[in-house]
Amino acid sequence: MLLTSLLALAVAQAAGSPAPTPPPRPDCSAVEHRQFDFWVGDWDVVPNGAPPKPGQRPARNTVTKIENGCVLLEQWNAVTNTGQSFNIYDRSRGQWHQTWVDNAAVRLTFFDLGDGRVRQFSERLNADGTWSVNYDLLYTPHIMPKRR
Repeated sequence: MLLTSLLALAVAQAAGSPAPTPPPRPDCSAVEHRQFDFWVGDWDVVPNGAPPKPGQRPARNTVTKIENGCVLLEQWNAVTNTGQSFNIYDRSRGQWHQTWVDNAAVRLTFFDLGDGRVRQFSERLNADGTWSVNYDLLYTPHIMPKRR
């Protein structure tokens, strides 16, 4: 859409015509667009309900707001895999939508635990059409070590 508008602007200017008015930028300041702000941050992620194995480092997940606050970008980095997701509030359906990119097909649920932590519960679809637990993760804010 933006590319089309820029091309139309360039053609109009080259022809000496008045430039068309570009479309307004999306306004993502409404409360619906901030419902997932609790997930924004730099996180250490471990299995929920079980301590990490000795010497095992937690997965790392960084969630940032991009595109004028309209998109949450998730960047997942674990020992065994990496992935990214793009999360938007879909105004037409009145709900959040996530597009996740990696090698697994899953259903995700997020919980704001209210104490600065976030729980992510994942289920995978079985061949018989039922769902089973894929993983249950606990996010805690990442604390950078102090430099001496």
